[in-house]
Order: sequence, then C-alpha cells, then structure tokens
Amino acid sequence: MDLSISLVNYNTKNLVKQFVKSASSLQSSLSYEIIITDNGSRDGSADLIEREILPKYETVRLIRGKNVGFGAGHNIGLKSAQGEVFMIVNSDIVLLEDAITPLYRFLTENTAYGIVGPKLIYPDLSIQPSCRAWPRLLTPIYRRTKLGRTLLGRRELLRYDINDYDKRHPKKVDWLAGACFMIKKNVWTDIEGFDERYFMYCEDIDLCRKTWGAGYEVWYYPNVAMIHYHKRLSAQKKWWKSLFDKTTRVHIASHLKYIKKWKSR
Repeated sequence: MDLSISLVNYNTKNLVKQFVKSASSLQSSLSYEIIITDNGSRDGSADLIEREILPKYETVRLIRGKNVGFGAGHNIGLKSAQGEVFMIVNSDIVLLEDAITPLYRFLTENTAYGIVGPKLIYPDLSIQPSCRAWPRLLTPIYRRTKLGRTLLGRRELLRYDINDYDKRHPKKVDWLAGACFMIKKNVWTDIEGFDERYFMYCEDIDLCRKTWGAGYEVWYYPNVAMIHYHKRLSAQKKWWKSLFDKTTRVHIASHLKYIKKWKSR
C-alpha cells in the first residue's frame, strides 16, 4: 500500500465526515487507507463513524480509545498502518483536487526527504502560516499576547514565520505544522513517532527536529494546497490574562518541555 492517512478525532464528528468525503472523492492512482483514532469523544463521533462512514468507505478503519493526546493518538493509529508513507491530518482539513499524489511523489522521489507538507489556506483562500523556524523561549508568549506587537515581539514573529521567504516555491524548512504533512514510514520508525510527553502542541516541532537529527530533510511544498479550518490565533487579551486561558497554559507547558529537551542539542 502506498499511503496511510492518520486522523485523530476528539468531538469533531462533522469535520471527520467532511474530511473523509473530500479524501474519497479524489481521483488518485495511489492505494491508501484512512485510519481514524477516536480519543474518547463524547459527541457520539465513534458511533457515527461506525454507522455512517465505515459501511460507505471500505478504505476507512476506526480505532476507539481514550483521550491520550494528539501525538499519542497518531502513534496508536499508525501501529497497524500498511502504507509506505504516513499522512498526518487534522479533522478540519479539506483536500482540494488531487493534492495527495503530487505531495507523495515529491516526498518519495528523493531519498534525502523525510517530511513534506503542503500549502495550507484558510476558507477565504488566504495563505495560512504552516512552515516556521525553530521557536525560542518567548515565541509563544509573543504569539498569544499583545507583547507580539512590541518591537522585539514583531522581530521575533517575523523570524519565526519565515517572512523573508517567498512561499510560492518549495523550500527546506525547520518544521511544519502538524495539521497536515507526509512522512516516510522508515523515517517514522527511525525516530519512533511522536514524543507522547506532549499532550498537545509542540509535538510537530519535536517530530521535525528528530527528523533533521536522523539525517532527513523537512520540506514545504506549496505547489499543492489544502483548506484548513483553523481559527487565527488571537492576541487580544492582556498578557497576564492570557496565562489563565487553559489552551495557552497547555501550549506554554508543552513549549517548556520542548525547550528543556532540546536546549543542549
């Protein structure tokens, strides 16, 4: 089999239906499977998938589990994957035309490539930042608070988002957003998948860092695009109020784990 598509679901049953429909409507010569790992959803996702998706799409498999986090969920799903390439996707991704085949070809035609990701766009078709430089200690604070509007904050975010690069052309990058990318199975095996110490956030940065460390390259490939129904990160709150937001706290906790793990490497 060419490709195993891994999707971790947590209370996003309608988005899962939308993704499977978009994936199954593509005219691709690749053989593929879609593995959905349900992380203990409470919205009836698993039952809906069994009732409405599995009978209709023979390429789809469902794994029921508990909420172990984003990275661990993908690790579980991909243990039994049959493809030579793995595709990590969020449920809020919609595939456009045959975006899968050219992405797969770009990755597999060069032995040096380990990971490749497409251009991600918002529903209004504007480009979404999805390839970045390695984060520094204060990067998430600048991103999530008004401190990002200060001179130091603006400089750091310009560096982080690689704004000096023309994103119309393929390029080697530090890391790609975990919303959608492909990774060769042998690379995934070499680096032992996602580090499960990250419950949510930074596991994609860590995975790309391990990929580079294993001698493989990470590439951004904007020749194909996929829609990502992702909310733009808001920095409207005062910085000290943002720290009491649960999502921000989880993000910063994961970021500190990342900084601690890689500080001496």
